[in-house]
Amino acid sequence: MSPSEKIDRAKIVPTILTEKHDLSGFSCTNEDINDFIHNEARDFQNERLGISYVCMYADRIVGFVTLSMADLKKERMGSEDKLQIGKENYPALQIGQLATCKDLESRGIGTFLCDFSLGMAYKLFEKVGCRFLVLNAKEDVIGVYEQYGFKLLPDQKKRREPVMFLNIFSKKQTETLKD
Repeated sequence: MSPSEKIDRAKIVPTILTEKHDLSGFSCTNEDINDFIHNEARDFQNERLGISYVCMYADRIVGFVTLSMADLKKERMGSEDKLQIGKENYPALQIGQLATCKDLESRGIGTFLCDFSLGMAYKLFEKVGCRFLVLNAKEDVIGVYEQYGFKLLPDQKKRREPVMFLNIFSKKQTETLKD
């Protein structure tokens, strides 16, 4: 496989992280995220603070995402993004961690992980209510998430990892119109 060749999405299998998964071969470009997946993810999951999904491709972990419940405060949003309904907080699914194996970056795995997370948000959207997908973005990946459709909350110049959000209802409407 050439260094720029996309991974076949149909062969990526996301599964909940278990004790059986060998994480020793996984490494991304961010040491904090490496520390999380190697040393904290299982404990985090055991405490039900988030669930990590590892993506298997040909018996190799090529990426992972950790998801948890969250909310998005209406007061922090720009007026154009606020919903008309009078809730103070909107239900959301949080992408807590998301990483691709560093030797497989730019091959579509990150987009697959975002699509997988969005799919999980759609499932919640239909069963318990979930309007937004949210994350805290490191500065070097803000543009990647913006290309996917995430927006920055306003007035976050002092935040090290600003909050980004995606209105999944609008995203679903857009995708339905494309079909």
